[in-house]
Amino acid sequence: MSVFTSLRKSSIKSIMKFIFRALPNIIVFLLIVGTIYVGHHTDWKLPKFSEITGNSITTISDWCSEHLVQESKCVECKTELLPKTTKFGFCNEHGVAECVIHHPELAQINSETKLPKYNTAAAIALINRRENNPIDSLYSKRVQFATIDSVTKSGINVDVVSESPITETITTNGELIFDPNRVALLSSKIPGAVAIVLKNIGDHVKNGDILALIDASQVGQLKSEFLKNIVQIRLQKDNVARLTPLVVTGAVTKREILEAETSLQEAEVALLSTQQFLANLGFVLPEIQDSDDPKILATKLQFLGIPNEIVEKLPPLARSGNLLPIFAPFDGEIVSSDIVLGTVVDTTKPLFTVGDTSKLWIMLNVRQEDAQYIKKGLPVRFLSDNGNQTTNGVISWISPSVDVKSRTLKVRAEVENKDGQLRDKTFGVGNIVLREEPNALVVPQEAIQSTADSQYIFVRDKNYFKPDSPKFFHVRQVRLGAKNGNKIEILAGVLPGEVIVTKGSNVLLAHLLRNNLGEGCCAEH
Repeated sequence: MSVFTSLRKSSIKSIMKFIFRALPNIIVFLLIVGTIYVGHHTDWKLPKFSEITGNSITTISDWCSEHLVQESKCVECKTELLPKTTKFGFCNEHGVAECVIHHPELAQINSETKLPKYNTAAAIALINRRENNPIDSLYSKRVQFATIDSVTKSGINVDVVSESPITETITTNGELIFDPNRVALLSSKIPGAVAIVLKNIGDHVKNGDILALIDASQVGQLKSEFLKNIVQIRLQKDNVARLTPLVVTGAVTKREILEAETSLQEAEVALLSTQQFLANLGFVLPEIQDSDDPKILATKLQFLGIPNEIVEKLPPLARSGNLLPIFAPFDGEIVSSDIVLGTVVDTTKPLFTVGDTSKLWIMLNVRQEDAQYIKKGLPVRFLSDNGNQTTNGVISWISPSVDVKSRTLKVRAEVENKDGQLRDKTFGVGNIVLREEPNALVVPQEAIQSTADSQYIFVRDKNYFKPDSPKFFHVRQVRLGAKNGNKIEILAGVLPGEVIVTKGSNVLLAHLLRNNLGEGCCAEH
């Protein structure tokens, strides 16, 4: 019996120890269950102090949680407070909904409305521009604030749509180069040695100026051949004249007279050949009379093509009949020279490079996607990489094919360089001017907001400052044009004088998108 009693007491102790150990878990479990029960019956809201104390006061909420204004003044929920105007729909010409250009009565201006001073529809159609979704409905919304003070606290700034000059361009990489048709690499046409150098790098030259004289023995040989041929022709002419009368008397056979005439023709052909060689070398031969003395002809030929003022500069050892002038082929400037007095030269070594610096080419590399907008006659403004040179030209040539490697289109513009400030092989940026507008409608770029469907701007209501008027902004679809620094052109969607949101426009867009997702709702919904 005592053993049984002992076992019983031991079991009771074990049970009590178990209960004691589990008690904290049981208490936590009961608290959780109680919290869930209370939360479920109170919609998970803490009771107000008045409810705890039993002094509950019934209140009516006057707040639209969707649009964050007083519900009684919410123009989006209570449309009767501010009925929306007639809907005109989407304007296909300008690509915006509720087009203020076609319907200026929509403009938020208290004074007389003014339309753009240029054809914005033509500007829109000039190049491919981002379009707005015709079925997008965000433009029909209005972003309202409770008070003017709440607008200020939201960090929102405004600006007025103004008119300003703007230029729309296609920007490309390019290079200034000499006109290849007006650049000449000059070398000696026959081997020889440099006898005298008359022009150097940087010298301006005129067409026909002598740059240097080459002592070439072949020139002396040709001049001697020329004189010899003239003497032979005279002898053969005299021989034919002497034999011709003797044919009648029979003293000379026809064969003899034929041989004399053939010798005369051979001498004339030899003279023509020599004349052609000398002409190919740049010599202009003087007119020769039958009465001219060969010695006088030899004197004329010795310094053929060389003016007396240059002959006078020649050293005594260089005064020979072998001198070959190197002529400037056109007006220009010596841009490079590789010639030294006494140097032996041949036909393969360029001695001078002469370029016409009065006109240069701008060669531009236009992207393939921009090629469709390029045409002859468009102005080009070229800015060198160092930013110190700006020059203007006009497109005169467009390549008919796209470069295989770069996939760009070669475009050429010709520019004047009368003052010689432009340099060959200058790299820079070319701006091809598509249009220039002196009275473009511009706004700060931060005023523009975009979604996947459309581009927007927020316009302040014209009754914004009236005491009893709701404080809200209209949502407008816009079409964008050219950019100029931090300014951007508005081609459709606003009119001059309207007040738009600049800084903080992203806040309005976020609020607009939040409402569009249907987060929250006012009490009546």
